[in-house]
Amino acid sequence: MERGEFTGKTAVVTGGASGIGRAILEAFVRHGAAGILADVDAEWGTERAAVLRGHGHDVTFIQTDVRRSDQVARLFEIVGAGHGGADILVNCAGVGVHKEVVDLSEGEWDFQVDIQLKGVFLMCREAARQMIALRRPGRIINIGSGAAIVARPQAGPHCASKAGAAHLTRVLALELGRHGITVNVVSPGLTDVGPISHWGGSTPDYQRNFLPEVPLGRLARPDEIADAVLFFASEKAAFITGQLINIDGGYSAGKLGIRGSHRPTPLSLS
Repeated sequence: MERGEFTGKTAVVTGGASGIGRAILEAFVRHGAAGILADVDAEWGTERAAVLRGHGHDVTFIQTDVRRSDQVARLFEIVGAGHGGADILVNCAGVGVHKEVVDLSEGEWDFQVDIQLKGVFLMCREAARQMIALRRPGRIINIGSGAAIVARPQAGPHCASKAGAAHLTRVLALELGRHGITVNVVSPGLTDVGPISHWGGSTPDYQRNFLPEVPLGRLARPDEIADAVLFFASEKAAFITGQLINIDGGYSAGKLGIRGSHRPTPLSLS
C-alpha cells in the first residue's frame, strides 16, 4: 500500500476508538485519508482523535450509537457537510456477550445483534444513500469473524449477527454494483488487541485452546487486519465485490487437531 494512496478520500470507521477499529482508522489516515472516528465511547473517541490530530492527521470524532438510526443519519449529515461525503465505510463496532443460549436474556441478545447486525444495516444504508446521491463509487467493508462460519459455545448472538452481516454484504454487493459501490467482508481470526482495546483482549486460557488450531501458530496483529481492509478500499480491488476474506493464519482451512491414519474398509469388486 502506497503512502498517500487515500489522499482526498474520507473514511468512516465505526468502533474506531479502540481495538481493530482503531488500527484500521490509523492505517487510513497514515495513507492520507480524512478519518471519521465513529464510536459510542466519548472519552476514548475524543482522546484518540486528539492524538491523531496531534500527529498531523485529519480526524473527526463523531459520537455514534450504531443502533440508533437518528444518530447514524446525523453522522452522515456531518460527513456530508464537512467532508463532501464518505468514500469509504468500515463497520467495525462490536461487543461481546459470552453466555450459553439457555442463559441469555432477550436484552443481552438484542444488545449484540443490534450492534453487529442492525448497526451494519443502518450504517450501510445511509452510506449507500449518500454515495448514490453523490454518484460516488464508494467502498464498504464489513468486519466479520470466523464465528460467522465456525460456531462456538457461548457465542450465539455473536455467531448469528456475524453470519447475518456476511450474507447482508452479498445482498448489498448485488444491489449496489450498478452504482459502482463495492461491498466486502474482512474476517479476522483471533487478534491481539489487548494493548489497544478498552475491552481487553482474549484470555490466556482461550488463547491456549485456540492457537493449536492455527496453522501459523500465533494471533493476528491488528495491522494485518487493517492491511486487508485497505486493500478492499483501494483501486487494486475495484473489481472485487460480495467477497469474504479470512485473515486468520489458516484457522478456517481445516482442523489441525484431527490427525492419524484413515483406513477405509477395502471394497470387494468380486
